[in-house]
Amino acid sequence: MQQYKVNDKVFNNIEEATVYVTTLNKAVTIQPYTPPTKASIKFNVARNMLLREMIEWAGEFVQSMSPSTDVCWMYSVEDDTGFNDAGDTYYEDCTGLTFGTNLMWEDAKHDYEGASANFDCLLGSYNEFTTVDSLSEMLNNMYHTMSDHSSETDSYIGEVRHSIKQLCANNPNIAHSYEERTRTTTISFVGNVDKMYEEFMQKLNS
Repeated sequence: MQQYKVNDKVFNNIEEATVYVTTLNKAVTIQPYTPPTKASIKFNVARNMLLREMIEWAGEFVQSMSPSTDVCWMYSVEDDTGFNDAGDTYYEDCTGLTFGTNLMWEDAKHDYEGASANFDCLLGSYNEFTTVDSLSEMLNNMYHTMSDHSSETDSYIGEVRHSIKQLCANNPNIAHSYEERTRTTTISFVGNVDKMYEEFMQKLNS
């Protein structure tokens, strides 16, 4: 029997759904509705567990990239003779000083801003990933979203590679591989949906 859904209400036939719609004061859509199966419920839990792992990993990575540059390396000085250096130099006896930003500080800000922007790109819906095989694509896409960065230094990509490797080492459901020739990191789903569901239910009921 085909059921239908209007907002959060489920009806056993189109006639009942249509009658209900006429009682509303706003336009709504009647959609075919298929009740979730036990398998789909388990899959949904497993997918959401993976999403929590990845989103919170990404958030922690962003926090780790928050600039911690020494104050004296946040700026530079230049005097009227052309002498210039970072703020850790003795410049009190210089004349005609001009203060500017330091490249180390600019790189640190750039890395943090890039990580923050990438994190924002992760936010949204992942409901299009509906099969176990698609979970690897989901995970890999999320990692590569976080690793997308343009910088004059290799610090960002080095940090994100190290961070995801640590995550995978501590998570039995996500595998990590690295291709040296192409310098490409790939992560994939290697867990068991039934086992993940059982673990979640145990935690939920404890």
